[in-house]
Amino acid sequence: MDLDELLDGLLEPHAVSPGDDGDQLVAMRLADDWGVGVRLHRRGTHRQWNIREVTLRLLDHDASINGNDVRELPLGSLLSEARRLATKSAEVQVPTVRPVDLAVMIAGNGGTFGSSDEMLAALAFEYVAIVEAGDRTPSKTLAERLGGAAGTWTNRVAEARRRGFLTAVERGEAGGAVTPEAFDALP
Repeated sequence: MDLDELLDGLLEPHAVSPGDDGDQLVAMRLADDWGVGVRLHRRGTHRQWNIREVTLRLLDHDASINGNDVRELPLGSLLSEARRLATKSAEVQVPTVRPVDLAVMIAGNGGTFGSSDEMLAALAFEYVAIVEAGDRTPSKTLAERLGGAAGTWTNRVAEARRRGFLTAVERGEAGGAVTPEAFDALP
């Protein structure tokens, strides 16, 4: 299926379909006037997408598009929404069983997190599982589950990245993948 076919059959506010080579095709209706199609290619985890193609069309086949029409479209918001829809529909590829339970490790450490490689590696697994489940506030979720402040968990995740247990992501972006070093650091 290609973007044109997906846009042609668009009856709902949006539709998502797998494309070739792991791409996700997202079609959206904007105010019943516009059809917007986006081809996204996965990079890294399922939450990271490169934009490969954008298709804009008026749904009224008798109308035409001019430059001012295109400039007035909220393309940034539309592309963010396309990424969100692609992420929501993507098949999550996280191990269903984590090698350790972070809560059990913290309890076994006298209720404190500490800063050992083992603890940070376990945090990497917990963090990725939360993010891959679609949670947009993983540090807040960690704080609710394990206690402490969300900012403290953000700093701990950053330290896990610095030590090489999580792959890098763009500044301010949640995500990343567990590295082989994280597996090696666990008992």
